Amino acid sequence: MEKLTVNKADAVKYYNAASEDTKEVLRELFGAEAFKFDFRSIKTYADACHHLGMSEHLLTGTPNCDKEALQMASAAYKLMVICKALNNGQQYDENGSTWCPIYWFYTKEELEDMGEEKRKAKGIKLLSAANANTAENSGVRCAYTLYRCANTFANSGFPLVLNSEEKAKYVAEQFEALIFQCYGIKVKEEAE
Repeated sequence: MEKLTVNKADAVKYYNAASEDTKEVLRELFGAEAFKFDFRSIKTYADACHHLGMSEHLLTGTPNCDKEALQMASAAYKLMVICKALNNGQQYDENGSTWCPIYWFYTKEELEDMGEEKRKAKGIKLLSAANANTAENSGVRCAYTLYRCANTFANSGFPLVLNSEEKAKYVAEQFEALIFQCYGIKVKEEAE
């Protein structure tokens, strides 16, 4: 009898795109363990592209384009691909909810009251913003729509939507630099 070999990455790619009946057959053939997804295995944009079975396409601009806007758009594109990979085909949790990575913004006075030692222990970074009393002044934009067929709130800025709180926290930590790049937020260099 001739032996059949299958590349695991290909099997997982087809499994993710398969109907539930086909998934059941694949689990029977290869075992359910072969298709378990550990979202922490996605540590980079390249990992996300590989998981989704796509090439690492990057946004490119023209010679006279706004380079900063292109970098922000590229970061947003990468984050959307990463979130899609982390969600592994399921945008919502079992209750129909989604989660977003969030950051807390403190005023200058709150940071002074907290003190440097406590701030560093919490891992709080200082952002290059003239005034961080409101999201608008710290470079993060939010949307608010009311009474347009339904109430819609997007108070966290750009919707990086994940299907669990754990994944949202993971994105906030693992892809922090990319999120800051997306918003154009700069972290102040501190003297040690």
